Amino acid sequence: MERRLSPKRVSLLALPAESTGTPIHGLYETLILASAVIQGPDAAAAPLFAAEIVGPERGIFPSACGLPLEVHRAMHEVEATDIVITASMLFENQEWQTGQHPETVAWLQRMHRQGADLCSACAGALLLAETGLLDGLDTTTHWAFAPTFRRNFPHIRLRIDELLIVAGQRGELVMSGAASSWQDLILFLIARHVSPTAAQAIGKFLLYHWDSRSQAPFVPFVPPTDHGDGTIRQLQEWLHARDTKDVTVEEMASQSGLPRPTFYRRFKQATGYSPVHYLQHLRIEKAKQLLEGSDEPVEEISWQVGYEETAAFRRTFKRITRLSPGEFRRKFRFPAIPATTAR
Repeated sequence: MERRLSPKRVSLLALPAESTGTPIHGLYETLILASAVIQGPDAAAAPLFAAEIVGPERGIFPSACGLPLEVHRAMHEVEATDIVITASMLFENQEWQTGQHPETVAWLQRMHRQGADLCSACAGALLLAETGLLDGLDTTTHWAFAPTFRRNFPHIRLRIDELLIVAGQRGELVMSGAASSWQDLILFLIARHVSPTAAQAIGKFLLYHWDSRSQAPFVPFVPPTDHGDGTIRQLQEWLHARDTKDVTVEEMASQSGLPRPTFYRRFKQATGYSPVHYLQHLRIEKAKQLLEGSDEPVEEISWQVGYEETAAFRRTFKRITRLSPGEFRRKFRFPAIPATTAR
């Protein structure tokens, strides 16, 4: 591999008491280790990345979970960088409050104007969204922050099923999804700025599994209930309180007490789902629980959740989760704990 003349400058953004330490430390250590793993003895002479943690001011501060997080340089000291990564954050009641970090948002906008790639991991997308650079584009984040994201940034297309999204005129905006998806983000950046072979090497060394292109299998079905339509809210409560195996759309319309055209329109407007898709999601959610917690055959689970034809169940399951029922069971069924061996 051709030696890089100068390392790529990577600024890992940390906000005291809001940023979580594990993603930032993991990103930092991966970038440092990348040179050693990929280049071997040449790493010290020509590192691939120059990583540092930046924030509102220098110092050691508590992270969101209380562990110390060291900020190497204040943002105002960073005149230029090649890559900025806003990592995972925690905030009260999972509700993002806009306007809390004006200096940070202004710095991100300035780095973008100067040509830097702006990236986010998990809830970092909320801070990135405040720059306005994602307006009209696609993005992703942790599924748990989807409600507050949509309330605060309705002009951004949130694609919560996607694990990694690249946007912008030159692909300079890169967003990854929930929790440990920062590993997919960093492997993508290594592949882009060094080579796919280099990303493969560091992935193998650190046992990062860059093999899942979707968050869909992880995302629970949590439909909105704060839409303000009391009739539809009561219908949702009725649905969630019963076994939906034999529930039909016609029964839903009758239960709502609304004329059918009005029911269809108000249900979709309130929940974001058509009645039939809402029912499908409820049934697949039940099927996921059965696949995770039992050894029952897929055919039996299909019948239990309301599908007489197993083929139709399999198609619907894969459309919603991006996995077949068998793949889902293998991925999420908790493995047996190895037995203790006697000496």
